[in-house]
Amino acid sequence: MEYKKQNTEHRILSKGYGVPQFQIPNSKFYPNRGFSLLELLIVVAITVILAAAGSGMYRSFGKSVELSSTSQEMAANLRHMQSKAMTGEGGLKWGAHFVNTTTDDYYVLFSTSGTTFADGTTVSIATTTLSKTIAFSDPTESNSKDIIFNRISGTTTAATVVIGSEGLTQTVNVSSVGTIY
Repeated sequence: MEYKKQNTEHRILSKGYGVPQFQIPNSKFYPNRGFSLLELLIVVAITVILAAAGSGMYRSFGKSVELSSTSQEMAANLRHMQSKAMTGEGGLKWGAHFVNTTTDDYYVLFSTSGTTFADGTTVSIATTTLSKTIAFSDPTESNSKDIIFNRISGTTTAATVVIGSEGLTQTVNVSSVGTIY
C-alpha cells in the first residue's frame, strides 16, 4: 500500500507489517555518494594536529612521573641508610655519595667508619645510575656530595639533592636532625 501526499517530495511507504518508512529522494542536497577528498584531508589534518598535541602532553607527563619516581627512590634509599645508622649496624656510619659527571650521574650507598666517602674505610653497598634523561642539578656538574648519617642518632649535616629533566626538577631534602623529605 502506498500513500502519496500532494505538494511534497517525501513519500511514505508501507512495506510489510504496516510500519511506515520515510524515503527522501536523491537531490542536490542529499547526494548518494561518499566523502569528498577535501573532507577526508580536513579530517586527517585535524587528527594529526590533535595527536601531536596529545603526544607532547603525554611525553611531559611521562617525564614528570619518571622524575618523581626517581626522587622517591632516592629518599627511600636515604631512609634505609639512616635506619642502618640508627640501629648501629656494624658499628658504622651509613650514607650516600652523589656524583654528577659529564656522562652518567649516579649515587653510591655505603658504610664507613670515617667522616667522608673518600675515607679508606668505606664499603660500597649499592650503586644506582640515573636514567640518561635525568641529571643532578645539585651537586653541580663534575662535583659530588656526601650525606652521612651518624650512628644511633641518625643525624647528619643538612643537605639538598636536586634532580632535573627537561626543565622539571625534584628536590630531596635532608635536615640536620635527619628528616628526609
